[in-house]
Amino acid sequence: MTSELLSKGWDDHARESERLAGELEAAAAAPVAADDLVQLARLGVHTIGEHLEDWPRARRLAERLLEGRAPDAATAKAWAHLSVARLLAGDPAGAAEAELAWLGAAADFRAALIEARFMLVAAMVGCGRSGEAFPLFRAALALARALGDGSPARAIAVASNNLGYDLVEATERSPDDNAMMQLAAEAALEFWRQCGGWQQEMAALTLTARVAVLLGEPDRALADVEQALAVIADSGDEAPAAAAILGVVRSTALGLKGDVTGQAHALAEADSAAVAMNDADAKAFYDEQRAWIVGAPAHA
Repeated sequence: MTSELLSKGWDDHARESERLAGELEAAAAAPVAADDLVQLARLGVHTIGEHLEDWPRARRLAERLLEGRAPDAATAKAWAHLSVARLLAGDPAGAAEAELAWLGAAADFRAALIEARFMLVAAMVGCGRSGEAFPLFRAALALARALGDGSPARAIAVASNNLGYDLVEATERSPDDNAMMQLAAEAALEFWRQCGGWQQEMAALTLTARVAVLLGEPDRALADVEQALAVIADSGDEAPAAAAILGVVRSTALGLKGDVTGQAHALAEADSAAVAMNDADAKAFYDEQRAWIVGAPAHA
């Protein structure tokens, strides 16, 4: 039951936060398998803390979930989520205790500490505190770079990528949000290049291009689009949906430059490429991303 709740929870946690919160609290009150512990803590703290803006309730869920348990290598990250919930609920001492539990069970406490800071940044941005989170993000990045090969590159790349896309697709952004969005996109590209494959680099370049469009920097967006398309070409594989989405970003950037003809042509090419795709899921993904970028899907 818990696994099913987790698999469906991320799909509707933003739309039906209160309902999901109640289901997560009920799940936390029952025995939870160790394999589900981290994900249940993550989804619960995110949904209740960030979406319902109730950090004391998020803390109570995480505490109930972890009561009577001891962290080990597989479950310790749940204590990192508890630490975030406690800190944002106004319990710094309890947050430090939970963080130490996470660090004590981690293979490398230095990498775990950096990862914990990125988790805190994401939670702070999610509850509208980008201005406070921005210097923390910069400091965590500096520490990660100083750590070199010992840094948790994949965790940083994933966290930065998710944060960047959350802000790109936000309906409203403050100047602080824009600064965080740009930093997150740049960090995602930097760290995916350290630990990912061509798909991750291409996706990160797509993100930086979209950020550049939103910040009114069309030339930078176009340069990132070309880089992303070159990454696809160099891979020897095909990524028709990704390439079509890049075409939509190119279209929008050309529109910012005042090239109305080029804008229309690039969008028409992207839509034609999407129509030619045989994969229904790929078409649906294209339509979803197109709607975020230009405000409408390819087909009504």
